[in-house]
Amino acid sequence: MAARIPIRFLDAGLGTTLESPPHNAKFQTDSSLWSSDFLITSPQTLSGVHQAFVKAGADVLLTATYQASLEGFAATKRPPPSDSSSNKNRATAQDTPKTYGRDEANALMRSAVPLARQALSSIHGVENRRASQHVALSLGAYGATTRPSTEYSGDYKPPKMRAVEGLYDWHEERFCVFRKDEATWNDIDFVSFETLPVLQEVQAVRRVMAKHNTAPHAKPWWISCVFPNDDLTLPDGSPVSAVVEAMLANRGDEGQRPWGIGINCTDIKKLDELITQYEAAAQKILDIDPSLDASAKRAQWPWLVTYPDGAQGSVYNTETQGWEIDPQMKARGPQRPWHEELAEIVEKTAERSCWKGILVGGCCKTTPDDIRKLRSQLATIKSDAYFLETG
Repeated sequence: MAARIPIRFLDAGLGTTLESPPHNAKFQTDSSLWSSDFLITSPQTLSGVHQAFVKAGADVLLTATYQASLEGFAATKRPPPSDSSSNKNRATAQDTPKTYGRDEANALMRSAVPLARQALSSIHGVENRRASQHVALSLGAYGATTRPSTEYSGDYKPPKMRAVEGLYDWHEERFCVFRKDEATWNDIDFVSFETLPVLQEVQAVRRVMAKHNTAPHAKPWWISCVFPNDDLTLPDGSPVSAVVEAMLANRGDEGQRPWGIGINCTDIKKLDELITQYEAAAQKILDIDPSLDASAKRAQWPWLVTYPDGAQGSVYNTETQGWEIDPQMKARGPQRPWHEELAEIVEKTAERSCWKGILVGGCCKTTPDDIRKLRSQLATIKSDAYFLETG
């Protein structure tokens, strides 16, 4: 029998957790920064949410940089001075740019990394930081940084952003904000390119990593895509087979193969079938020697990274930046608890013994409590197919 598959736990929906009690955040509707705005206005609040996820059992924390970009900070208005009545503050305000320049944006984006690291250390101590707890640099799709956001439609503008070259240049510039700062890069354990809606973007980020994620300081990294369509295709219409081919096919110097591939910000009802299709596509691309035993075959697979949303009847309106009830989802009737459904999918996936490991968590509308329940559910199941990694 093949060795059991390790399971690690990711955190959950940072932005939607901030929007919920007790934080009740109201994000600027004229800004594309979303939760990254808290790097400016309230880093201590971000730290508190990070800590809540660690206490709930998350092994990997995503940084508050999903929607961060140089363009986003350049378009974000500064908050007013704390005491606008003083003559000194009024004079300072007149001399200060109304938005954030490149150097300030770089510093703010980098600040998200030690913020997540400190949250881990505050719970587990500095000595244990590398053993069992990790920081993942969150890099959302180009469409996540536009206003309105287009990571669910793939309707990228201007035209150059629909080509691999344009997306490569954009992702390279943002990635290098972190890669070229030694202290920041040393504090990162994983890199995550998330919610990618178009094949060209998958190809672009593989090229970025081929150029910049090099030894001896290379980091494990993953690509995850979003599947809002009922026919289980990307927003650009690409089927799963094409998505996985773009993620894993041997590209030589033009595309580094990721440590993990996966699915995020997608309805949990689609997840089981999507994973099955991922496995079928990966099996063909990896072309593993059939004479190898099960453990040797699995060693050549990537990790599966999956963090579906917990909307359960709601959909996100990119124009209003709010959640609305989906009549079709409402017609399904009462929803099964998110943690129970996801635990069952993870167990079934582990029993097929394909992936090297599984990193599982939540996306929009999932909370620290959901991660706590998910971890407890998987710990309760008596299975010979997986184990919960603790170190």
